[in-house]
Amino acid sequence: MKSVVLLILGTAWILIFNRAMALEDSYYAKSTKFTVPVREVSIIATDEGFYPRRISIFKGEKLKIFLTGKDKNPSCLTIPDKDLFMSANVGEITEGSAYFKKAGVYKFYCPTGKIEGRITVLEKPNKEEKIKRKIASEPKKNSVWIPREY
Repeated sequence: MKSVVLLILGTAWILIFNRAMALEDSYYAKSTKFTVPVREVSIIATDEGFYPRRISIFKGEKLKIFLTGKDKNPSCLTIPDKDLFMSANVGEITEGSAYFKKAGVYKFYCPTGKIEGRITVLEKPNKEEKIKRKIASEPKKNSVWIPREY
């Protein structure tokens, strides 16, 4: 009798364990693939300015913005080049997005609060252009630090 009960409990445990593994494999392990890369940024609008004021993304990415306000004064965020306008209210989150095809610097601002920021769109480096890592203990040719040119 004890062996039958143990067999039933063991079988039930195996079924529950397999079902949990199947759920984990099917639900949690799925990766989301986007046709266009999406970069998400949260921005807070205050009387002093936007936080963060500078955003960097790569060319060909879609920028998804989550905007909220901190102060009681009405505020907003607009990107005129992308026809995007978002209002920033205290306790509310506003969503907006813009797609950037060209590299360059794009300005965003609020005309009512006279605050501004910028989005820098960079060219995505090729695999050949990526910086090769070097060992720190190897001697360097130049003893003077020279900034990289972009």
